[in-house]
Amino acid sequence: MATALEDTTMRKVIGFFILALTFSAATVQAQGLFLDKGQPGIGATAGGAVIGNAWSVSVTPTYTYRGVFDLGIEIARYAYSKGDANHLSAIGTMPFANVYFIRSEEGASPVSLSGTLGIQKRIYMGNGNVPNPDGWGLLLGLSAFRRMEISDAFALIPEFFLAYDLQVTTWHSSATDGNSTASMVTQPGQKSDYDQKPRLLLRANMAWKSIEKQYIVTPYVGYQAGLAFGANLGAVF
Repeated sequence: MATALEDTTMRKVIGFFILALTFSAATVQAQGLFLDKGQPGIGATAGGAVIGNAWSVSVTPTYTYRGVFDLGIEIARYAYSKGDANHLSAIGTMPFANVYFIRSEEGASPVSLSGTLGIQKRIYMGNGNVPNPDGWGLLLGLSAFRRMEISDAFALIPEFFLAYDLQVTTWHSSATDGNSTASMVTQPGQKSDYDQKPRLLLRANMAWKSIEKQYIVTPYVGYQAGLAFGANLGAVF
């Protein structure tokens, strides 16, 4: 017969996979900011966003170890509406880690600080008979946030996120009959474009707490390859 602890763990695992399979959209964010130091958690967030030259939907399952660091992976679909990749789409996978340096509840600082490292691979589609480009990215950022307990069941966590965002796209053809804008202008042979920009986001993280989980909503606005705005939905167990 299963123990109460085993039943609780099984419910968390099942809930985690239901979230991961059901949600269709998100952006990398720190899950541990919803947890206290020493508190573990698993969860998933989902949402949709407009990010400068594209719109995206994604799903991001995450594991938090004792409120000290997060490990997760963002799986996203991008549809490009401008720039060299105009008319193309892409699937991106980004394993990432968040590390919490300072927590405001410890009394050492009025705000909490965390760092983020993510490495992304992008697979492009839709370039007709011309070879599709491929790409990868690097995200290195710092987050500052403050948890405010509005009531026993509701918490508001304003967050400021600043990151170095590197996107590298490699074009494999100079043919002029491809669907992308870049297929009309690239030089013969292989060509790689390096796009280095800041990523700056203001997030209004909100959490509704029950006995065993937190339901979270995160609208945000800022700069990510241009004007960016969107929202995430999810839960942490």
